Amino acid sequence: MTTSAWHDGERWLALPEGSECPICLNARPLDVVAERETSWITAPVAAPLPGYACVVSKQHVVEPFELSPAAQGAFFRDAMQVARTLSELFNPIKMNYQINGNTLPHLHMHLYPRLTDDPFVGAPIDGSATGFVRTAPELDAIKRALSPSSGAEEI
Repeated sequence: MTTSAWHDGERWLALPEGSECPICLNARPLDVVAERETSWITAPVAAPLPGYACVVSKQHVVEPFELSPAAQGAFFRDAMQVARTLSELFNPIKMNYQINGNTLPHLHMHLYPRLTDDPFVGAPIDGSATGFVRTAPELDAIKRALSPSSGAEEI
């Protein structure tokens, strides 16, 4: 089991306020495959599920309620458009949504398209699992589907 930044009070306080947030320090998250006005969409090579993606707020906040009402709407519209696109691409039986921020307190929503034969059937998803290694063509397909030119319907 890894130790949480929660156990280092000084470090933990620097994460939510942004001065030590890796996303803010790098000016964007890793593995960005698409960008919207208020968010980045990430899809790492190694992932818990083939269709996994994450919607990351461009504004550093910890909780969705810290965004202005307009920014809340934009963030959730982005997330739902990405979820719809992933659903069309992977044809899951269910889409799971997860906002935690326990490890990285910068607003982000994990999107997990659930398949009938995924390794987490009957159990919660282990977000740290990396059982699927996606190829460049698989990631390119996600990137193409999420690109503005793909004709993906705006919500």
